[in-house]
Formats: sequence, structure tokens, C-alpha cells
Amino acid sequence: MVLSCEESLRMWDVLPLPEEPRQEAARLEDNSEAHACNSLISKILCELCRHVPGSTCAVGGSGGLPPERWPQLLQELCSTRIPTLFCPRLVLEVVVVLRGISSQCQRVSAQVIASLQLRHRQWVERRLRSRQRQNYLRMLNSVRLLSAGLYLVLLLLALELVSVHAVLGKSTPERQHYLRFLKLILQYTENLAAYTNQEKNKWSEAISLTHAVLLRIWTFSEKKQMLMHLAKNSTSQVDTS
Repeated sequence: MVLSCEESLRMWDVLPLPEEPRQEAARLEDNSEAHACNSLISKILCELCRHVPGSTCAVGGSGGLPPERWPQLLQELCSTRIPTLFCPRLVLEVVVVLRGISSQCQRVSAQVIASLQLRHRQWVERRLRSRQRQNYLRMLNSVRLLSAGLYLVLLLLALELVSVHAVLGKSTPERQHYLRFLKLILQYTENLAAYTNQEKNKWSEAISLTHAVLLRIWTFSEKKQMLMHLAKNSTSQVDTS
């Protein structure tokens, strides 16, 4: 499902967008929250890439992994075989939440594609009213950042899935804290699906929502509380013993 969502996200970049609304959107853009989100995405991406198995994630300086490498990285991670036969219940609990997040990401991507196609057609046919026109411009301002945010979530999902059996090494309070963190991301994707619905079109709110969840992900990552951190620590202990 992660790869299916990644393929859907790639469609965002190839959809037709008329030049005039792009230029108008650039003039209207308020960069403050977008810059904060982009900065957080770069910081989180650099941290996540330190935990990619092997040498598949060569991070270029402080800018993180170039966006053009994200699909390749996700494909490499998703090709990793994960034992699922007779999985303990604790592992399955994590997998269920990860699948829920992936499913909501897929829903968001499908809605954004549908909205971009519809608004583009209405723009070309000059059928957008003034309010719809402004909303279309806000959407064009938002989709690039939302795409990067969803790619980051997919990378996080893939890394946690690769390390999912490490959850057995957490204490009961740690597991509960970790599941609350995953459910926070699930709630974010559910809210994002609501905001990007064609009936809502709350694009500015979607950016604020993304900024808030990126802050939570960064805080959680800084405390080394993800499964990828635990899996790496376990491997290091084995290697030194």
C-alpha cells in the first residue's frame, strides 16, 4: 500500500497546471508557515535517513535526501522481507495502525488529484467564481508542501515497518506511548483527508495541520523513541558483544 500511495503522489507533478494561476499563486504566497514546514521536513528526513538499512540513503549535506530519490528509497525499503507468520499480537497492533495511516495517505492523494483535475478544467473553461478562484490558488500553494509531507510520512511508515518486531523490546508503558504517537499521525492523516475533500477545500488549514504534526514527529524522533532507533540500538549491541 505504501508503494501504491507513492505512485499516486507522483501523479501530482505531472497533472496539467495552467501558467496563469501558478504565477498568481506565487504572488499571493505567504511563506512563513511553509518555510517552517520545509525546514522541519529536511531535519526529520536527515534523521530518518540515518536509520535506513545499508547505504541506500546517502544524504547530501544538510538539505537531506533530494526529492527525486524518495521514490527509489521507498521501493528499496518496501522490498525488505518482514517475517509475518505467527506474528505476536503486539506486532500486529502496530501493523494495523501503520496500514491505517497508509490508507488515509492514499485517500488524501486521490482527493488532491481529483481536485487538481477538476479545478484545472474549470479554470480553463472560465467557470470558477471569485471565491473558487482564490481557493484554487491556495490549493496550488499547498500541494507541493503536502506532497513532501506525505512522502515523509510514507518513509516513516516504511522504516517502522522494517523494524516492527523491535516493538517487542519496549516495556508496556513505552509501547503505549509509541502507539499513541502512531495514532497521532493516523489522526493527522484522517483530518487531512477531511480538509482536502472537495466539499471542504481547507488548504491553509491543511498546512497548519501539517506543521503541527511535523513538530510532534521531530520531538518524538529527537527522543529516539521510534522502532528504527530501538532496532539500531539492538543491532549495535549485538555487533559489540
